[in-house]
Amino acid sequence: MKTDTKTPPARENEVENSGMVNAIVVDSELMGTAANIASGVFSSEYEIKGIPSDWKDRAHKAWEFYIEEPIVSNTINTWRTFAIGDQVKITADDEDVRTEAQALFYALNLNRFLKDMILQLLVKGECIGYKRYGSNGKPSKGEHNDIVKLICVNPTSVDFEFEGGELIKAIQKPDKEGGATEDEIELPLDQLIHRKWNAPQFSPRGNSMVTPAFESIELLRDYRRAQRAIAKRWTTPLRFILVGGKYGDKVIMPTQKMISTIRDQINKMDHYCPVITYIISIG
Repeated sequence: MKTDTKTPPARENEVENSGMVNAIVVDSELMGTAANIASGVFSSEYEIKGIPSDWKDRAHKAWEFYIEEPIVSNTINTWRTFAIGDQVKITADDEDVRTEAQALFYALNLNRFLKDMILQLLVKGECIGYKRYGSNGKPSKGEHNDIVKLICVNPTSVDFEFEGGELIKAIQKPDKEGGATEDEIELPLDQLIHRKWNAPQFSPRGNSMVTPAFESIELLRDYRRAQRAIAKRWTTPLRFILVGGKYGDKVIMPTQKMISTIRDQINKMDHYCPVITYIISIG
């Protein structure tokens, strides 16, 4: 490592040296030694985020990948279509039974409910359905007459309590916008359905289908960041001129000498990556 060790300028010479630029040049051959001495400084460069230990963190991360990564959303949507098809249909030999079942199917929006449940099951590892009872299409106060609504509950908003391996309580803690939390709601177990994906019976929560791909997706994102960094580095106007293309009203056609120069520079950068930090003295 080479550093400027000159004595700081005297007061009377500050005006004369106010425009001086001091540079610290780090030799690429010493970068490995520096990394071994202070590995914490370089940890973020090669660290791959692992799988979160907390179930809710895993579920939130899986949902983030489903929303942002096309390869994840396409896979999940294919599995969901394979499970229930494009739409659920009601069939029955008795025409009256079929008509009544179809009316209930559309009244409860059962097709949408099943799609949401399967989506939550595959992405977050479990799904929770809640049925609301009532009469004449209106919710009732505990009277179990008719099912008036089916609700797909967000699994990450529900905490379970177990005793002897049996579920004894389900409490929902919905989040409001702005970070505030509504009052806790205890969900009656006889109105609740809870299904887990790829988890044994003794496991309290399910496992997301996306979990095994967490590290691969993080690595894929690192590759994308590297590609963007390279693209930004080599798309300045000067380099466009060197490699050819339209710049303003002029079309630049590179000669073989220009192409060879750029090729040699890129090949050289593959082996040597000096880091230069500029320290500017302001008078």
